[in-house]
Amino acid sequence: MRIGLIGINKYAKFLNFACDLHAYAFQQFLSQNGYDATFLDYKPVYYGKFDMRHPAPFAEKKYRDAVAKKADTATLQKLADLAVGYRSVEVERERRFDKFEAFANKHMKFTEEKYDSDLLEVEDPGFDCYICVTDVIWQSLPRHNFDRGFMLGSKAFEGKQKIAYAASRGASKDFSEKQEKIFFQYLEDIDTITVRERDFGEYIEKNSGLEAPLVLDPVLLHDKKFWDNVAEKPKEEKYVALYYVMERASDTIDKAVEYAKLHDLTIVELSDRPLKHGKITDPDVKHVSRYDVGMEEWLGYLANAEVVFTNSFHGCCFSLLFGTPFYAGQRNGQKVPNFLKTFGLDSLRFGPNTDVHSFSTDLDFTEAYQILDQLKAESTDFILGAIGDAERRFNEGGEPDTSAHELRRRELNYPIHFNSAGQRDGLTFSNGEPDEAEVRRLSSGSVEYIYSGKKYGNDGGAVVEAPLFELSEHSFEGWTLRFRIDNRWFWLKKDGSVAASSAGEGVSEEEKAVLSAGSAIPHLPVNHIDVVVLVAQWKALKEPRTGLASLFRRR
Repeated sequence: MRIGLIGINKYAKFLNFACDLHAYAFQQFLSQNGYDATFLDYKPVYYGKFDMRHPAPFAEKKYRDAVAKKADTATLQKLADLAVGYRSVEVERERRFDKFEAFANKHMKFTEEKYDSDLLEVEDPGFDCYICVTDVIWQSLPRHNFDRGFMLGSKAFEGKQKIAYAASRGASKDFSEKQEKIFFQYLEDIDTITVRERDFGEYIEKNSGLEAPLVLDPVLLHDKKFWDNVAEKPKEEKYVALYYVMERASDTIDKAVEYAKLHDLTIVELSDRPLKHGKITDPDVKHVSRYDVGMEEWLGYLANAEVVFTNSFHGCCFSLLFGTPFYAGQRNGQKVPNFLKTFGLDSLRFGPNTDVHSFSTDLDFTEAYQILDQLKAESTDFILGAIGDAERRFNEGGEPDTSAHELRRRELNYPIHFNSAGQRDGLTFSNGEPDEAEVRRLSSGSVEYIYSGKKYGNDGGAVVEAPLFELSEHSFEGWTLRFRIDNRWFWLKKDGSVAASSAGEGVSEEEKAVLSAGSAIPHLPVNHIDVVVLVAQWKALKEPRTGLASLFRRR
């Protein structure tokens, strides 16, 4: 049984250390237990055209767009800080990115093909079992609701064995009623579900008939010796390792500064946020900011620190694994509180009013390690049992029943844009511009109209309409059909299949289906359709036509 893995790893925009590390940890865990598994080289649905090595232009454009949309002051300040930050660490960002890439290339196994949520609707990577692997893979998203790939809801996964290991929704807000319905619809099609945070599991079990037991984050499936072999010892000695995510990080930073000054220690500041000189401004504390580190260096800083101050879940995980004294500050969500509670370490959490004189480096992790050993055994047994069950079902064979998926696809509906195919000169509306439709003149030269609020069903029964416009000295021959799933565009082909509209490798005109007025719009065999565009096909007449209405003027 071929196992494919999917999760957040190579395409974490902030180059978060943990994303590659927990993916690496899980792949190694499977290998140690006799399972060869490959990660899909998968870009999340929200990734867009982000440049991981040079993010400054992207951040600057996002800021300009927010200004144009008159975003609120707090949002503008956040985006401005990010844009300025990325520009200030251009060289360091390149070094950090290169180190992340080198780690992934050296230690992890990926598919040669690159995938996204669009391609997984039309291409099958060829695995028999898919496991979505941990971290914030089940968060809600503003535009897409969820990442269909991370939810194992893509068409390529239908009829395959499906397992979710240590899934998390992070600090995302409660799901809306619509999102909740979609979320549990995805979960019903997953054979085995496990979660990383206890409260998330309780939410799933309370609102469904599903079981969602707690398992360990993959980094905790390995011991100190395993991670010692990855970590690189830093040149600094006698230091406080400060690792924070930006959510409510001020108390974590302040307490690290207070502690370092009290004990005459240097602070090594680490973060996934682009800050040239870090956030520490106190001139009375020795301080080094390291943005350009890779995974191995980051692990080394945590392993060899006198003490770690963090508000990061994985900062806590690795501090415990290395036996490094640590203290946890505030942040959004329950990941850190859940971790501390699970291991009986609630006393290590502090707030803005906590006195650093009470912080000791003589911490006893004996009880925490006993809990860790027990949970490691339970998590190991559970995931290996789930894979064993998947193997049994796979070996039993039989044709998978995907009728429920097909039914849901046929219940989809979508808006249609009627496009003049780049023609504007000589184009007229026979009865004037229609009141019932919105007419747009596009920068491409096309004229396009949309029936306001109208949706068309994906059941194969919707009828192709005749165009409201006509083109001087041309006859209308029909419509070609292209559609967007999430981010990519696809063409409907004559044989009923669909193909990506890729630059340089697009679909030829001869391959495209042409739909005549009055014919049925074929069912599109995908799990999501954002929009359909019908593109008019024109044929030049030998003799000019007469009686046309006045022509559009270029605007």
